[in-house]
Amino acid sequence: MKFPVILLLVALAGSVASAAPKVRWPRDVVEWEKLKEAEKVAQEEGKGFAFIFIPSIWDAKDAGVARSIDATNDAIRALKSFCLMVKGDYQEVVDASRGKDNGVPKALITGLSGAGNTYPLVVVLDGEMKTLLGKTSGKEINEEGSKVFREAKKKHRELQKSKEE
Repeated sequence: MKFPVILLLVALAGSVASAAPKVRWPRDVVEWEKLKEAEKVAQEEGKGFAFIFIPSIWDAKDAGVARSIDATNDAIRALKSFCLMVKGDYQEVVDASRGKDNGVPKALITGLSGAGNTYPLVVVLDGEMKTLLGKTSGKEINEEGSKVFREAKKKHRELQKSKEE
């Protein structure tokens, strides 16, 4: 009788450990290396770009990690209706800000430098990657909810409307 109970407890402990929070990227997430091809798709579909910068490895011992992962998932949910999600490469943007010619748009450099300092760092650009629609970081996402994302969506709609006229 003790063996089945112990086995059940071990199974439950294993399932709880595997249920740790994780970022739920959409299936059509754009990898940094395929950004140029995605630019054509975004312009054809009338979508913008949401660059999301997160660490490659999370420090599981940090209490803020779960909040950062939740903020990342919230950002993805709020932006996927009008943006292509891009896994940002922080080092490439930093290199571009220091003068390296690697094709990183100026609006992305500007947006990332003003986004904040807590993960995730989110920068929303138009489909041509020339206009900054919004920028935020994890702390603002937790404090203000999706206010920044609503404003970015509004700017995107206004930009689309002005292009049609």
